[in-house]
This record gives sequence, C-alpha cells and structure tokens, in this order.
Amino acid sequence: DVELAANAAVWGAMFNAGQTCVSVERVYVLEPAYDAFVDAVVKAVQNLKVGAGEGYHLGAQIDAGQVDITERHVNEAVAAGARALTGGKRPDGPGSFYPPTVLVDVDHTMACMTEETFGPTLPIMKVATVGEAVRLANDSPYGLSATVFSGDVQRAKDVALQLDCGAVNINDVLANLMCTTAPMGGWKTSGIGARFGGADGIRKFCRQETVVEPRTSKGAGGNYYHNSMKALARMNSVLTKVSLIRSKRTAK
Repeated sequence: DVELAANAAVWGAMFNAGQTCVSVERVYVLEPAYDAFVDAVVKAVQNLKVGAGEGYHLGAQIDAGQVDITERHVNEAVAAGARALTGGKRPDGPGSFYPPTVLVDVDHTMACMTEETFGPTLPIMKVATVGEAVRLANDSPYGLSATVFSGDVQRAKDVALQLDCGAVNINDVLANLMCTTAPMGGWKTSGIGARFGGADGIRKFCRQETVVEPRTSKGAGGNYYHNSMKALARMNSVLTKVSLIRSKRTAK
C-alpha cells in the first residue's frame, strides 16, 4: 500500500517538527514504487500547515540552533545535487520554524542521509534491491528505530532482523515508542541496552547478584584439602570409567 507507506513516512518525519528520537530521518524505496511513493509524499506534505497555536500540523523547532542544523543539511544536499520538492527555504519572521521539506536525488555523501537532522525533513532515496536498502540503512552510526513496509508481513519481519537497531515497526511508524511492555533501546551510538519498557527496561535499574546453592548437602566438600586423597581417588575412578566408555564406543 504505497499511499499508506507515504502517509506513514510523512507522519513519522514531521511529527513534533521532526524532533522525536524515533522519527523517520531517511527513506529507501524500491525503484518500481519510487515515483508513486514520492508523489504521494509530496501531496501529503503540501497539505501541512506550520505555525503556532491551533489549526497547525507542526510547530517550531526547539531553538534557532536546531533550525541552523536543518537548514545546513538541506542546503548542503541541494548544493550536492538533491532537489527539494517542498519547502527547502528558511522562512522570514520570528520563531524557529522550518517548512516541511521533501528531498529527492539524495545519497550517502549528504549529511541529511547519514546524520540526525532532527527537523521536518524527509529525504527519499531510490534503491534497486531490498539488500541495497538494508545495507544503506545500516550505514549509519545510529541504531535506535526503523520501519519496514511491505505487503508481505513475513518478508518484512525477515528484513527487520537484518537491521542494526533496537526496534523495527512493521507497516507503521513511531509505534514502538508507545509499546511500554517492550524494551526501548538501540545499538551503536544510539546506546546499547534498554532504557525503559518491559522487563529488560526494569533490569536496567537493578543491581544483579548471583547466589549459588550446592545441589547436595555436602556441596563440594569432598574436594576440600582434608579429603584431597579421597577426592583424587574418586576422580581417577570417574576418568577411568569415562575412558573405558569412550574406548568401547570407538571400538564399535
């Protein structure tokens, strides 16, 4: 469902003006679906309104410094050959706003595809195979969250297991952030181990201690120094029996 995937990508990229830890930072689309996907994304983004107060879909970025990062990523990408199909220009006036920007003709030489923009941008890259998409998705120092869209859910799950990240959503975005029964964590510079959510998230705040109890009433007492000769005799007996058993098996 290309339209569903496109609307999900827009929601995941633009929610909270792109300032979400599990936001959609970049998208890889197989060539046969690429044009239809881009058209659907542009149509969805063109309907978004930016501003403060009610009636707007997304607001400002946290500060002017964050807008500087977003602007730099977009400008550098365009200078390197990318095209901005929507937005792409910092607006005049007060407030740290940046328009929803869809970028195409992007690649991994551009910061918008390899760094966290944390802004309302959606770079879309065309790929020839699923394998290429996986390789490029993993070509990042980050590994917190990802999404796989496919009409074949099992195939999507298989792809998900190839991604180096803490969580993967199937045919949805941002959903893992709301799944409080599952651990929330990542890989690489996104952090290793769960920070909250599920049993693993709780263990993060626990001090683990191992308590060992002997299986017999004597425990290992038969091997202590005062029984060392008896222990040696028992060990020789056991090893002899094991050796004989192995010899018989070998003979057969």
